[in-house]
Amino acid sequence: MPRVLIVDDNRIVRDMLKRHIAMLADIEIVEAGDGLRAVEIVQQTAPDMILMDLMMPGMDGIEAIRRIREDPQHADIPILFLSTETDRGKWVEAFEAGANDFVQKPYEKRELLARMDTHLRLAALTRELRMKNALLEREHYLAGHVQSQLLPQRLEFPGFTASAVYQAQEQIGGDFYDAWDDGETVRIVMADISGHGASAALLMAVCKGLLYSLATSRPDPADMVAELNRMLYAMLAGGDLDMYVTLAFAAVSRRTNTLRFLSAGHAPAYVLGGSTLTLGPTGPGLGFHQDFTWQTLTVPFASGSTLFLLTDGVTELRSPTGEFFGEKRLVDLLHPDIAPRELIGRVIDQALPFCMGRLTDDLAMLAIRRTG
Repeated sequence: MPRVLIVDDNRIVRDMLKRHIAMLADIEIVEAGDGLRAVEIVQQTAPDMILMDLMMPGMDGIEAIRRIREDPQHADIPILFLSTETDRGKWVEAFEAGANDFVQKPYEKRELLARMDTHLRLAALTRELRMKNALLEREHYLAGHVQSQLLPQRLEFPGFTASAVYQAQEQIGGDFYDAWDDGETVRIVMADISGHGASAALLMAVCKGLLYSLATSRPDPADMVAELNRMLYAMLAGGDLDMYVTLAFAAVSRRTNTLRFLSAGHAPAYVLGGSTLTLGPTGPGLGFHQDFTWQTLTVPFASGSTLFLLTDGVTELRSPTGEFFGEKRLVDLLHPDIAPRELIGRVIDQALPFCMGRLTDDLAMLAIRRTG
């Protein structure tokens, strides 16, 4: 039952308002004879609406409105002020203090009731929207926590040091990385799901599961990615859903001291050693073509070499003037003699101030260095 607070120093006016408001079904009415008492009532138990007279002895209506609005919890209570005041400057003061609407005395009963009904409905919708937003916020928080658990908690492999970072633009996102070791080969993947939010996060979880299932049955990188692409093509309706996946995959062999690499439309990867080697796409992103064979590159990867993978959310960070962080700034920060953790920290220290901490996309980075 909606609760309406009537604030007026004139008891006759309060009684008249009560009779008229009673025509609106199921309304609980509370009274106050001055502004101070009104503030006290609101602080004790907030009403669903306030009808406030402006001109009252002691604390007037404008000051009472101002005091009520000081508490953020009372920001959404609709306040209608009623007054015989003809000075429009006073009306402006009331609105600036936080009033929502104005009805001039003597009021027309049907107009008052219509305005009250409208504001009560709007207030109810606002409360419902806030509750739904709070629930959605909690769901996003929980989803973000679950998603963080899908990423590897440790990147520890004999003969290697590694570090990674992931930050979603929203609470959940579509970038992900992973790595696993079968004793002879360390495999690393970095992927970027198109879009942001829940749909990208869901597809990210699906891709991760598919990769795990394919890793044992299809050890060849090109064969594994081709099969993953066929599955995604069917799942994404051949591109009709406007979703796709870019992916970089690397397999480092301890036995041959080589790195096999392929990229499905992904951001460049970098091999750091005596010089910096840039590894670009070796085929299109996943989900565009039903059948495609990605080229695999093989490069030396001996002790001291570092592989740096990222998503385009890093290079596409923008300054307040709209300038991209870009590949050149990134490459200038990449040095082979820096440990993976410090290497990623070096990029973050330059990139975040550049964009003033404002992300325009999900971003992820992973660096892995051969130590033995």
